[in-house]
Amino acid sequence: MTTSLIQIKANQLNAQQSTGPITDEGKQIVANNAIKHGIFSKHLLLNDESPEDYQLLLNGLQTELMPVGTLEQSLVERIAVTLWRQRRLVRSETAHINLANSPSSIVSAVNSELNLTYSEQAITKYDLTEFDQDHYQWCQAVIKEFKEIAEDKLFDMAVLQKEAPLMYKQLAEEAEQDEESIEDYLKNWDSPLEFFYDQIKYCEDEIKAAKQRPLVLEIAQTVRNKKSILQGQLRDVLAKYQVMLDNELYKAIKVLRETQAWRLDSLNGFVLENDSDSEK
Repeated sequence: MTTSLIQIKANQLNAQQSTGPITDEGKQIVANNAIKHGIFSKHLLLNDESPEDYQLLLNGLQTELMPVGTLEQSLVERIAVTLWRQRRLVRSETAHINLANSPSSIVSAVNSELNLTYSEQAITKYDLTEFDQDHYQWCQAVIKEFKEIAEDKLFDMAVLQKEAPLMYKQLAEEAEQDEESIEDYLKNWDSPLEFFYDQIKYCEDEIKAAKQRPLVLEIAQTVRNKKSILQGQLRDVLAKYQVMLDNELYKAIKVLRETQAWRLDSLNGFVLENDSDSEK
């Protein structure tokens, strides 16, 4: 009997030894029940983890590694468990980085860099986006109108509407929101001029913020880049856990390959022995 025939017979015996299902229906039953019958998976999954995702991982490994018997099946599941924990480790790292890069965390760090933490000019999460250029131009135009109109004309609504249309429109909209006439609305201020001074101060503050925005965004990006890498003790703990998982993975793969090699060697020896007996 040639070596190739011996190998063929060994493969046939190996196939007969397999406890895996043959029909599509049988394979589906195993797929649906594998988590329940798994040696490790019963206590593996957290409440927010998907049994279906774990099953896909385990099925893929079983297809690629072709385990036979309980021992090899358990080794494949050990590999699956280790890979699942590595994925969980990545999720944990990502969650910590996302938390460190939350808007509130970035705002706090930027205010600290600019020495604005306890200042009225402290930035907010809304300052972490590009400044609206239309709004910037509107503020500039309002200030220009205020500088060009005589102060005594601010209370002549016809003149104000003609010479300072943006200021007039803002005044009219605010009065309408309060369901008052413009004249009555201005009476709510300590001085009628106070409305206009307040409007100009608002525009000046917005222009200042617009000019500062590129620096704020640059600092914010620097902070994000720094916070995108874990720091300190947490990084060390996760790194050690990663090394441990890598060692477990390599060890499980090595033992599985050794077990499969031992099984094939045993089957080859069994075939050779039977072939020798039959020739006698």
